[in-house]
Amino acid sequence: MADDRIITFNLGSQQVTGAVFSKTSGGGLRLERVEKREFAGDPADDNALAQCAASLKDIVSTIKAGGAKSTYVVSSFPVLMKFASLPALDGEQVDQIVEFEAQQQVPYPINEVAWGYQLMGDPDDIEVEVVLAAIKAEELTEIDEIVSGSGLKSLGAEVAPIALYNALRFNYSDTEGVGVLVDIGARTTDIIFMEDNKMFIRTVKIGGADISRSISKEFGVDYAAADYRKIADGFVALGGAYADHDDPEIAAISKVVRNSLTRLHSEIMRTVNFYRSQQGGSAPTFVLLSGATSGLPFIREFFAEKLSLPVDYFNAFRNVTVAGSVDQDSVAQNAHTMGELVGSAINQTGGAPVEIELIPESVKASKDLDKRKPSLVLALIAVVALLGALGFYFSKGAGIAAERAESISVKADNLKKFNGEIEGLKEEIEIIDGKKMPFVESIRHRVYWVEVFNFLGEKMDSDVMFMTVLEPLADGQPVIPDQDGGLITVADGSEAVIDSFEIKGLWRENPRGPEVVYDYFKRLKEDAESESGNSFFDLKNVDIGEMVTVTTGSSNDRYAYDFKMVLPLPEANQVKFTK
Repeated sequence: MADDRIITFNLGSQQVTGAVFSKTSGGGLRLERVEKREFAGDPADDNALAQCAASLKDIVSTIKAGGAKSTYVVSSFPVLMKFASLPALDGEQVDQIVEFEAQQQVPYPINEVAWGYQLMGDPDDIEVEVVLAAIKAEELTEIDEIVSGSGLKSLGAEVAPIALYNALRFNYSDTEGVGVLVDIGARTTDIIFMEDNKMFIRTVKIGGADISRSISKEFGVDYAAADYRKIADGFVALGGAYADHDDPEIAAISKVVRNSLTRLHSEIMRTVNFYRSQQGGSAPTFVLLSGATSGLPFIREFFAEKLSLPVDYFNAFRNVTVAGSVDQDSVAQNAHTMGELVGSAINQTGGAPVEIELIPESVKASKDLDKRKPSLVLALIAVVALLGALGFYFSKGAGIAAERAESISVKADNLKKFNGEIEGLKEEIEIIDGKKMPFVESIRHRVYWVEVFNFLGEKMDSDVMFMTVLEPLADGQPVIPDQDGGLITVADGSEAVIDSFEIKGLWRENPRGPEVVYDYFKRLKEDAESESGNSFFDLKNVDIGEMVTVTTGSSNDRYAYDFKMVLPLPEANQVKFTK
């Protein structure tokens, strides 16, 4: 008998949840069972994966899901999500252009990641939005091995913010205006916009674990003790005219929580402004909170005050029927933490508005084998029939064998003709590929250079220094426009390569003096050297003394002093041009 259950799992940073759904007669969902396992410790520790594996195995055993085929939801922490605009193209061109866009957006070699995408918006528009999601293949394989080790037959991974968006659409499609879902997890916060048929998601690296670490630092205790105090005594200090808690330690904890959430509020406002200015979105009209950290007392009041918008808890079961056998009180209390389960269930039924799955190599190979099984069976039957036919013909003697050899020779001659046609088609494909490259390059440069300039501005987070000149260099010489509108350098030659940028600017008096310039360069260098850093500049093996020149002076002898620095470009991003 076939298993008609819809089984979903959410592998979080500090908890694992699993649920069993079924379809209702009207095409909806009914929750039949849900299980949750929490585990302690800093989610960044090495034993987090081991705890996740043990928790998942326990849930699979409890809900009797061993051997079942299922996708699973991974948190946004190891996943890179990007939104890009592409020109409207036909089906044959879309895959090629999107793959090229993925190569530009993902800071790893494309053959070392598992990635997926979906086009959004109206296909008839001049430009279409593409949503990209990617994860390092080795990280996904590690997670998938945990899933397979629990007794499940893995079908691949879904991304938490995409699952939450699908659950948001399913439960709040009747609401008017622009909704923002703020999902505060252990390691990240996902900010998800829903407006008509538009979607936008941004992930910030602020979560509940950061609050626990701040408490740990404030009170000088280990992470486990700080996390316990956050859960047992933590709440968001209301500030203003509200009196502090009678217990000074609890009052101090509440202020630490408020400071952390104030940082998160700043990121939410930055995201709202970006959505409105860069994505063409409208101002939000309501906010929903989800994730385990959103259960902190007074967090809803805090965001309502800061955002000046109606704020409520996300109800993942607003349009989902809950079976009588399920603990209704527990579901009501935890509905804001189970949106990923509902979104995954919707995806498995085929009714999700956004379907992006990240497929590990092992799952991909298994799916390919399943697709080939019918043809392999037919091939085996054909081989057996052929062997029988050959046996029959061989029994007729050498004459029939000679006749068969003649027939095969004729077929071989025909195949040579087709082979010549195939080689001609290959040459046509190479010509077509050459014609499309200018369009691909124009898209690459349009996106890349804007991101470089935005990155330089974001890293300069102080008002005591500012840039006055940003000049491209070719072999150490400045690139300048000629009178015909072309590009030339001081050096002679027919071709040059923009291999670096020279930044000139000013710094003014401040407590750190000229060190602010070196601090800025160090931030760029540290970001380039980090594992998850950008690839805009090649600063890994450069000496700061060779790249930065700063003019110093006595205190108050002038308003500002000049500086300059040279930022080399990686070879892949250097630009060739003819002078």
